[in-house]
Amino acid sequence: MKTFEFRLYPNKEQARLLLACLRESRGMYNGMLETVKQQYEDEHTFPSNYDLETAFKGQGEHVPATTVQMLADRLSTSLKRFLAAKQHTIPGIGFPRFKQPNRWHSIQLRQYGKDCSLHEDQKHLIVPKKLGHFLKIKLHRPIEGMPKTVHLVHRADGHWYALLVCEMKPAPSHEPTECSHPAIGLDVGLTVFLADSEGHTVENPRFYRTSQKTLRRKQRAIGRREKGSHRRRKAARSTAQTHLKIKRQRRDFHYKTAKPYAERYQVIAVEKLSILNMVQNHSLAKSIMDASWGAFLDILEVKAESAGHQVIRVNPRFTSQNCHQCGEVVQKSLSVRTHVCPFCGSIADRDVNAAQNILTRARPGHGLQEPTYTDGCRVS
Repeated sequence: MKTFEFRLYPNKEQARLLLACLRESRGMYNGMLETVKQQYEDEHTFPSNYDLETAFKGQGEHVPATTVQMLADRLSTSLKRFLAAKQHTIPGIGFPRFKQPNRWHSIQLRQYGKDCSLHEDQKHLIVPKKLGHFLKIKLHRPIEGMPKTVHLVHRADGHWYALLVCEMKPAPSHEPTECSHPAIGLDVGLTVFLADSEGHTVENPRFYRTSQKTLRRKQRAIGRREKGSHRRRKAARSTAQTHLKIKRQRRDFHYKTAKPYAERYQVIAVEKLSILNMVQNHSLAKSIMDASWGAFLDILEVKAESAGHQVIRVNPRFTSQNCHQCGEVVQKSLSVRTHVCPFCGSIADRDVNAAQNILTRARPGHGLQEPTYTDGCRVS
């Protein structure tokens, strides 16, 4: 599945209808959750998707029937996730909560082609009449695959966007052939965002850190405003726009960093990081979340797959401590940024040494299974 995001340009009346649907769908979701809680207290059972859909169908003046189905599915999925986490004692997943306006931004349309579709002129999105019917859309890139569902999202910048979720065709299978692209190891960090086994590094932009002064000023402005006032809502909207800008800067940086590696190397070895455990260190948690390693590695995998290449995740144990030449363990703290091996005399940057160890572990014969063939490329 692949999601394509396009900007919508609704007129004033269409924008009013979309906001009304957004407001009513949030109230409907909260009503469904209240029904779930009441039934569980009375009968110790949960209503099914069909029961919720039947109970709330036709209540929203501006809510399409398919959106009611998606609301019931969304709540049911949250309940199943909570029950599974409770059964396996997984922390961090709680019971579904009532949604506040600042946590509800999307309208889901269930089936593309039936509930919504693109007009022949490729300039308008046809949606139910309750939502404005003809919404002007800008297709800045061609759509790939088969569209399945559509999400209408209201961002903090005040604009509406259409997210088309498309099912991609499986890549054609080819006979495995030798690929001319080399292999490389990547080590993500905080001093530098990334270091590879060839000795190159990528600086850490620290988008959140550089915007902290702006956020501090705007958040203090919220605190000075009277609750429920127009000025407080305006200050909160300005703060949300700053967060949205940080998110977009980080995502753009991740894509621009991942694409060259995904296209130039047949095998990309990275560490299999447990980020949720790493952020338990409160002195490093903010910097780790600002770097957003997990999002970057997911983007890298998608880009590599589209290029016919492969990402291998290896065990991160002692990748920074072991010498990449002789394999001996050289203990060093986080403050020591240069690897100096007293056994073989090797001297290298700490992160580059780790990247070389990561590449070594990804090669066949180092405790990992042979990689699968992808689009005609294989590990040499």
